[in-house]
Amino acid sequence: MNKTLPPLPFDNVALFFDFDGTLVELQATPEAVIVGDELRTLVTSLGRELNQALALISGRSLDSLDHLLAMPTVNVSGSHGMQFRCGSSGDTFLHPNTVTLPDALIKDCQQFCHKHDLLLEDKPLTVAIHYRSKPEMENQVEAYLQQLAARFSSLDLSIQAGKRIRELKPSGINKASALDYFMSQPQFKDRTPWYFGDDVTDEDAFTWVNERHGVSVKIGEGESNAQYHLASPQEVMAFLQDRLAVRDNHDRK
Repeated sequence: MNKTLPPLPFDNVALFFDFDGTLVELQATPEAVIVGDELRTLVTSLGRELNQALALISGRSLDSLDHLLAMPTVNVSGSHGMQFRCGSSGDTFLHPNTVTLPDALIKDCQQFCHKHDLLLEDKPLTVAIHYRSKPEMENQVEAYLQQLAARFSSLDLSIQAGKRIRELKPSGINKASALDYFMSQPQFKDRTPWYFGDDVTDEDAFTWVNERHGVSVKIGEGESNAQYHLASPQEVMAFLQDRLAVRDNHDRK
């Protein structure tokens, strides 16, 4: 992966960002993340320069993102491509293949996590088991969710892997399908997609972007389909702030 990103031509690109591990540092629990005004200012400035051709695509629910960001007019997809809000109207909608997880499945997950002292995140369109505090349980968590998906096979669920997390969600919905939707919208159409992400959950999006001659950027360590690499959310912030400064200086001339 190349560490030197190409120029960022604001007039014809669309920017897409994962959230945790990309714009903010990963924390021990999802609730421990704190969003500063610097990030809100950056997202606002980028949106203005791009005529709002910017979106966040996260595994978090919309409610969780809204709680942290408090930016209700930002284009966003939550729960790995299951939830959407696009435009300033505030209207939200679900991917048509989204299913409601039955109470019996959620209760089973609660009992498993209680037994093994793991964190269960009910999003509520998916359920995610965090095992950051017990990484040795990765195989056991994977096997448990495989058994659970087989038990509820009529729902056609798949396991989404992430950094010390495994999540049950409907098959065929991911961050690539979220990109497909956004790029069909008027403010994104005919622009070149750039996608920034840090996790296994972003690999489908990287591939989608590469196939459309866009720019894919992996944040942090690890093998990836992405073309470019930045080390941390701080490097993402620095790159974007620098590009905005260049744009501002050019406009003043």
